[in-house]
Amino acid sequence: MTSEVNRRVFLLGCGATLAACETQSLSIGEAAAGPGLNDWAVSSPEDFGLSRSAIDVAANTLAEPGERQGLVVIRAGRLVYETYWENAYHRATPDWQNVSFSSGKSWGSTMVGRAQYLGYLNIDELASRYHPSDVSGLQPATTIRHLLTMSSGGTMNMKPSSVPPRRIDDTSPPGPGAEYEWYEEAEDGTPPGYGRTIPPGTQYFYDGAPADHLADIVANATGMTSYDFMMQQVVAKLGCRNFDYQPEGVDLNGNVRIGGSILISCRDMARLGQFYLNGGVWGRERLIDEAYIHAATSPSELNASYGYLWWLNTEGRVPNAPASMYFAAGALGQFCFVLPEQDMVVATMGFGRPGLSPQAAWDALAPALLA
Repeated sequence: MTSEVNRRVFLLGCGATLAACETQSLSIGEAAAGPGLNDWAVSSPEDFGLSRSAIDVAANTLAEPGERQGLVVIRAGRLVYETYWENAYHRATPDWQNVSFSSGKSWGSTMVGRAQYLGYLNIDELASRYHPSDVSGLQPATTIRHLLTMSSGGTMNMKPSSVPPRRIDDTSPPGPGAEYEWYEEAEDGTPPGYGRTIPPGTQYFYDGAPADHLADIVANATGMTSYDFMMQQVVAKLGCRNFDYQPEGVDLNGNVRIGGSILISCRDMARLGQFYLNGGVWGRERLIDEAYIHAATSPSELNASYGYLWWLNTEGRVPNAPASMYFAAGALGQFCFVLPEQDMVVATMGFGRPGLSPQAAWDALAPALLA
């Protein structure tokens, strides 16, 4: 027990010292692109080689199916375009909080990266070091990296999916927090043996249920609830203005759903993209190691189109977009596209019925943004 405590103290000390050194060295030069803890600085699209009228046309095309809430375009760290729509589920305001659905996974990756940078954990450690297998349902050989890359082999202890947005006129109280539930049978559509016999690290399968356990790992590693750690060490550090979780997305232990349930504005979603574009630096402070950011947005071992809870365009998943693009994606059209070569971040959210694929969203935007 003493050796474990000493190890934690050592790691925390290293993390704190490293963070202090990084902060000091960064403060000597200019701050990284983006707003830091302030509001986004605003510029004209034309100042950065874009056309407002062309983006207006693209935005109208994007919103045509209905129930978009917003579109934000960031270039060179400045807000160059935004527009919003009102409907039965949203107000046309920059501060409106949309439901993230699975685009929240990329925020979960950021939380893990922050915990590693501060010395609380290492992603190559066994998940069971912080979250016992008999509690998580994960196989004993599962590492934190397996959970980040959808290669854990699954679990039979799962939380329910995100709750869809409410209509503005819906005044009913929120439901209870999302609690884990043991299942007898694997989810429909899973491969044979998933959650029971598939060895970790041998098969990619997209499933948010195992990733949800990352919240418990962070909580047990840091001694904080994952909600508090996320809000203090990620959300506040990035200066987010309109970010929280659905009441249904936080369990009785104060731990969040990694797979979704974030309430967030398009402007705040764009902060995440800019942070990754900056290589883990925000303002004059390094928050995550650059190597983690690079790995998170690079092909994982079993899927060239997936990093650490980020989608990649390495294999042309979105045909009209650059191969270097990566993105957070959630059901019904919650996207944060990051385009390193264009120095651009694009965030669009909404309820999106009947559904908006990454390709459909980008097809609408590409003529204006890649002109």
